[in-house]
Amino acid sequence: MGVFYLKNISYICGMMMIENETVSVRVDVTYSDGNYNFMLFVSDDIDNNLMRSVLAGGVALCIKAEDGPEKQGAAMKEVIDYLNSEFISTDSFENAKFVSPQN
Repeated sequence: MGVFYLKNISYICGMMMIENETVSVRVDVTYSDGNYNFMLFVSDDIDNNLMRSVLAGGVALCIKAEDGPEKQGAAMKEVIDYLNSEFISTDSFENAKFVSPQN
């Protein structure tokens, strides 16, 4: 696939990384009984914000690896459509606090 560099993913990440620090997020997928089972492996010092940043960066690199803007646009649309299919709507997160408040 090659090596690509992202300009900046700090807008997603709440925790800034140290210069030349390497973090790892591993994704294993098993297909069983018609379902895809995903497992994420991270070290204890990686919080959810950093994990999302790493995974989003990986998705962005996969999209950039496509040949030309048309294929990149199609790949991005597939990713967005998939994420939209996984959740009822972004409003459902806002409405959840009224159903099950934290405090």
